[in-house]
Amino acid sequence: MNILNTRHGQIMVRPGPDLISNYLVQTGQYEWEVVEICRLLAGNFENGTIIDIGANMGTVTIPLAKALPQYDFLAYEPQKQVYYQLCGNVALNDLYNVDVRNKALGKDYKNFWIDMPDYKTNGNIGAWSMSEFVRENSAEARAGGKQQYVQQDVLNDIPCQTPLRLIKMDVEGMELEVLKGANYMLQEHKYPPLVYECWSQFDWYKPVADELDQFVRGMGYETHKIGNTIVALNEENPLKVKVTRDNGAVGFEVERNGV
Repeated sequence: MNILNTRHGQIMVRPGPDLISNYLVQTGQYEWEVVEICRLLAGNFENGTIIDIGANMGTVTIPLAKALPQYDFLAYEPQKQVYYQLCGNVALNDLYNVDVRNKALGKDYKNFWIDMPDYKTNGNIGAWSMSEFVRENSAEARAGGKQQYVQQDVLNDIPCQTPLRLIKMDVEGMELEVLKGANYMLQEHKYPPLVYECWSQFDWYKPVADELDQFVRGMGYETHKIGNTIVALNEENPLKVKVTRDNGAVGFEVERNGV
């Protein structure tokens, strides 16, 4: 492992062809625009909880946890090797407000064996997916490594001591499954902002993307697309966000009285 000083904080990366690791080595950052969106939509309340699902090595969790020390963070990462890396990065940045969990999330509880990436040769470890449909259609999502026993929990049953301020998801096609297990939690916490990946470049994924969008909108959210990132906002949430558009570019402004 190599330790880098990046825009995200100190990040431990493994040598090899992995996409995110090499972005961090070469540029010192990875998808910083997602961090900025999450930071804005998390608000700046006196307390709160942020849940990062598919946290990978922590490029979103770590800078947010540093910027918002009054918040609690739950970071979920089902790949055990990446989970170890995430734990190390949390420790490197001396963060005491992050709870890292080596579990998956979905619409129901289950435990299962599944093959993981080959961490020495895989070119995009973060593209690994638990979705059989995604694996069937995307060679990048398939794995060639050892099997791992994975435990899957349901967000509805996860206790939060403080109001849920934001959910970020990067779960490679499992977004709908996660949200189907989170409907009661979202209602209880007044529908916090959601930031998640949803592919638009694959024709085979369009039916899944449409079903996900319909489900999210069915809970009263409005969805806004920025590249492959979807931002979902609900008027019931105490954070008041103004959506701006300039020549097709979407932006967000948080009202001062909303934080």
